[in-house]
Amino acid sequence: MAEDWKKRLTMYAIVTLQDSDEVVLAPTNWLSLDKKQCYWPPFKSPDKCMEAVQNRIKPETGGKPWEKLNISFHREYFTFDMAKEGQKETKELKERSYLLATGFPGMLKRQRLECTQEMLKQQLPPEPSASTSRMPADADKDELLQMLRDIKSTVQENSAMLKKLLKDNTVSEVPSSTSIPPKDVKTKLKLPLRTIKDVARIERMLTKNATTRQKYVKCLSRLGGFGQKDVIKNIMQHLLTDELASKFNWQGRGNKKPFSKLILTDVIRDAALKQSVTRIDCDAEIKNYLWSISDRIGRSRP
Repeated sequence: MAEDWKKRLTMYAIVTLQDSDEVVLAPTNWLSLDKKQCYWPPFKSPDKCMEAVQNRIKPETGGKPWEKLNISFHREYFTFDMAKEGQKETKELKERSYLLATGFPGMLKRQRLECTQEMLKQQLPPEPSASTSRMPADADKDELLQMLRDIKSTVQENSAMLKKLLKDNTVSEVPSSTSIPPKDVKTKLKLPLRTIKDVARIERMLTKNATTRQKYVKCLSRLGGFGQKDVIKNIMQHLLTDELASKFNWQGRGNKKPFSKLILTDVIRDAALKQSVTRIDCDAEIKNYLWSISDRIGRSRP
């Protein structure tokens, strides 16, 4: 009896789609009994998809069941709002794990210690009191997460600068009498790309020449935008025509090509990082952009 009551109340689950590594909400009636698979709607619009989740509609279209995707199950919640909060926390935890895995933990610890020592030099420590002896848990978590983001960005920028300095130093050490002037790579950034052949050509150029890649990163990072969604939208529209973008999706399902496999995707990530957009957020916004491209094309046609 208690189990039946719990099943009726438990309405939403947080899961990770293994194909796209995306943390999403799903009604519990979409999950398989072993919680290893989940029905997922074929809708192109993210808003329509979220509406289907919130309303817990039956996982089928025209009597035909939706495709089942492999998932990693996290937890369940009674209400949609509680599940949304849980989804946010899970994403933050996942992002923090990624930063710790790729951001040189020893350097993180050392930089945080140096930062603390510098603050202590500049100001006297406040008198301890019962009201200020403890920081709120949420504020401490947000502060740590922001610090990890800042440090990761700094480490990547320093790495890029170090590579450039080493390269310049190697060239300068060659004797002038035997040195050969480096061939100037005159890369014409013919954007936006319009055909699959254009994409293949750019992929070959990016594979062969690191200078070309840096030129594209520099060009795309200057586009800017208000927030991560706007940054990725500006990059994608500058890089691909809508017609060409409609021939891709993230994993290459159906008769479309996989955008996640392109070297161009790494270029977008590097450009977005210069605008403080993390890899996880960048991938999510690219998926949303490719998902909704057909709707934009339809609206633009008379």
